[in-house]
Amino acid sequence: MPIDPKIRSGLPLTTPINTTPVPKVSVTPVTAQPVPAAPTGYTTASTFQTNSPKTRGGATDDSLGRTKGKTDDGIGRTRGKTDDGIGRTAGKTDDGIGRTVGKTDDGIGRTAGKTDDGIGALSYEETRAALVGRSDTADAAALRDAINNRLETPTFLKGATSAATQVYEFAKSKLNLSTTQVGQLTTALKGASTGTAKLVGALIEKTPEALTNVDSKGQTLLSNLARFAAQPMNTSLSKDTTKSELMESVLRDIVNPNRIDQGDAPTCTVTSMQFELVAEEPAEYVRLMSDLTGPQGRAKMRGNSELMLHEGDAATRDGRSISQTIFQTAAMEFGNGKNLDFVPSAHGSFDDAGKMLQQGLRPEQQTQVLRQLFGVNYRSERFQTEAEGAKVLEKLRSYDARSAQNRPIILQIDQGDFNHAVTFERVADKKVFFRDPYGELRSMPEDQFKTFVVGMNAPKDANIIS
Repeated sequence: MPIDPKIRSGLPLTTPINTTPVPKVSVTPVTAQPVPAAPTGYTTASTFQTNSPKTRGGATDDSLGRTKGKTDDGIGRTRGKTDDGIGRTAGKTDDGIGRTVGKTDDGIGRTAGKTDDGIGALSYEETRAALVGRSDTADAAALRDAINNRLETPTFLKGATSAATQVYEFAKSKLNLSTTQVGQLTTALKGASTGTAKLVGALIEKTPEALTNVDSKGQTLLSNLARFAAQPMNTSLSKDTTKSELMESVLRDIVNPNRIDQGDAPTCTVTSMQFELVAEEPAEYVRLMSDLTGPQGRAKMRGNSELMLHEGDAATRDGRSISQTIFQTAAMEFGNGKNLDFVPSAHGSFDDAGKMLQQGLRPEQQTQVLRQLFGVNYRSERFQTEAEGAKVLEKLRSYDARSAQNRPIILQIDQGDFNHAVTFERVADKKVFFRDPYGELRSMPEDQFKTFVVGMNAPKDANIIS
């Protein structure tokens, strides 16, 4: 079984079909709240926030709104009276944030009688830019750090005894391990750094069911972790990482899939796939990483094609962990085909003449990677009109990625000069939720889907693409 059920959160196609990362923007996201459901085995309710968005206007807003005729909770007002701190006296300009009756609010408000569109009124370009990119405010960073620390640290570690010893004893006392499993755990912890031991402990404490998750070859996550720990690292990686860092990085991915991030690399497509693979099938992910970073430097995917490690693949991290760097580079190199060479330091794929022909992966190239990684027949489609996008949205209403294991849907968001790939989660509360490969669960109002989503990759048997 997977580590968790996932924290998931037409314009004519005139843009190039490469998918590349987007520079970080300061525009406030249209609606960047995550899905409210808590993931099984986690101690937090969502990726970065816990509250779900609510409809404003006539109902209590979530953190800003009001119940008509009653004092708002924290910010609102009693009708006809001055707001407490921020509000307004009816018919007068608000103090600082409010509005003059009948006019658009300055910055956050609304036009009287109309539902707010998330947060204020954004232009077309601002809305498009707000659909991607990590929230890098101090509050967002602090919240991410707090959640990551909670997810990645076992609560039972105490005293001066080594972390590895405490993890081993905890597992033996809490889990009904077979003799074989005890041996595998011993191998995984042998010579482990404190960081590695803590992550193994967090995995055992928070999602012990993941240890028996089985890969495509019939091996469990625990057995793959033991093999990964025991084998020598590929010599081509010695200049760029250590075995200890590599082990910690892979463990952190499976303990906390929300760490998976494209950083500043043009790898939004394969980053989205990496997240899905880790969240749904951690044993398969560790199998691939073990083979890829081991002596042979090659890993056979479900579709029998291979991911391959090349000299220098780990040298350009672009803000990513070592495991994310290696996996994403290998997946990009496979996806761009035999006639192109992906050069991480140059952020693109080059032909034999040294000309960069693309940065990301084309839709049909994404299809090939998806088929190989997940062993499922995929199809890609570009939406030439808004009507085509609206038709697909109707089909997506019944598709919930949290219950569709091993069958991710990749959406292409128009970013002007390029598209940005994200992973579809679900349609709920008049919003389309998706996971941005910058490590955020985000959403857009339903009526924006047909405007900004210009293509997708989906499993053929899902019948989303006709």
